[in-house]
Amino acid sequence: MATVDIVQRAKSILFGPGIGEKPVLLQCAADAAENISGNIVTFDMTSNGEAAKVEGGDVMGVYDAATASVAHAVYVLSVSSATVTAVNGFDGSPVVADTLLDGAIMEVIPGGGVTEHYIYQQVEAVFTGLLWPDIWEYATYSITPDLDDYQVELNAAVEKIEDAWQVIGNTRYEVAFEMTKNVHTSVSSTTVLAELIAFDSSSVFITTVNRITESSTLDEARTQLIATGAAALCAGSTRSPASMEASGKDNQMRAERSASRSLWQDFGTLRTALSEDLSKETHWFEYDRG
Repeated sequence: MATVDIVQRAKSILFGPGIGEKPVLLQCAADAAENISGNIVTFDMTSNGEAAKVEGGDVMGVYDAATASVAHAVYVLSVSSATVTAVNGFDGSPVVADTLLDGAIMEVIPGGGVTEHYIYQQVEAVFTGLLWPDIWEYATYSITPDLDDYQVELNAAVEKIEDAWQVIGNTRYEVAFEMTKNVHTSVSSTTVLAELIAFDSSSVFITTVNRITESSTLDEARTQLIATGAAALCAGSTRSPASMEASGKDNQMRAERSASRSLWQDFGTLRTALSEDLSKETHWFEYDRG
């Protein structure tokens, strides 16, 4: 599932019943007439009535951004008729340039909170720091061996080779293998290098354990796991549930901490369950008649 789908699923968790307020959706004009001056951008909404729903101090972000590179967010300074004047590239988001807001749907973020730009960042944080080594995926490759030095480059996401074999005639033969990571790019552009001691030039089939990346094809379980983790981080969760205990100082803060703690616990439960399922997977069986 594409990252954009994970972002939308994370939003559905964040703005679910009892957790967060859903944003107001507005639309920019078909020609938003973007004008950029330093870190200020002006752009037009579809009408004066549409623009009247925004005021200075609001944060607006693109809704359903196709990629992180177009998840623009702006801080509204003022509104005049149908024209919005705002700080461009708010919170480190991609800056708006000419035509990028034409016809775009924009969210007015409740409380100046979570933009899609921020959710994309937290999805990236889950991919890079909260999955491996508990959560991974099997991958299979068909490789033409190099019979000169037996060395081949593997995908950068490969962490280890589980099995390697060739079919010669009608017989399956195990192929000896070694693998090393973090080699110099002059040796392997992916920094992952394997030696496959093939019998002949026919294809070597390998099964590997891979890190999950944004380019992975995700199943339902992994998609829900990543979205839940991103939602927990967006809600303010730290990586230690104990540190999210609510204080008695402020009811709203207590509610926010309670929600983030619950989401983090949900993420931990999903990760543990999926990790246990993965540990039970077997990709090759041997049967001995005795």
